[in-house]
Amino acid sequence: MASIARRLCAGAPRPLLVLALLALAAPALAQFEANRRPPRPDVTLPDGPVRQIILSRCAACHGIDEYGYYAMDRDNWAALIERMKTTKSGLIEGVDIQPAEQEILLDWLVAEFGPDTEPFEREYVVREITDETRLSDVEAAAQLERSCAGCHSPVEPVLSAELDEEAWRTTLTGKIATGTPILLDEVDPLIDWIQRRRSN
Repeated sequence: MASIARRLCAGAPRPLLVLALLALAAPALAQFEANRRPPRPDVTLPDGPVRQIILSRCAACHGIDEYGYYAMDRDNWAALIERMKTTKSGLIEGVDIQPAEQEILLDWLVAEFGPDTEPFEREYVVREITDETRLSDVEAAAQLERSCAGCHSPVEPVLSAELDEEAWRTTLTGKIATGTPILLDEVDPLIDWIQRRRSN
């Protein structure tokens, strides 16, 4: 490419030379931007006993930077670990963590990512709603009961909030970061249901 650029630009005025070089660099820059990952939390793998627990029990399914998206108390971290015990990820049927290991992990999680910390803002990818992911009224009611009724009882006034889709996403991902038991994959189907309910 360098020899082509030299031949194309030989004898060209300086402004044209600059434009030619920019034109040649643009595709490479565009490819770099397309391959750039969204920013993620910078989490350092700790030393001591918790290090081996993370590597042997957690790292098979997700990177340690995932912890930085949360700011939760001990009960909410414990509830998240309980969900991980029954969640299938790839070839893993769920984390197999012993009670003593879980206590060590919880001590570290609360110290590093407790309720007084600031969760890293997640760059959210909107999920397409399909016939398979669209919630029925019964499914939505069950999800609201599981995810929201613990803090909002009744849930009805919350659903009447005048929020657009983006504001709902911001609200729900913020709630996930502080312990609301809703999965990221459940956010858009729930928002879709709320919007459909409002338009009826």
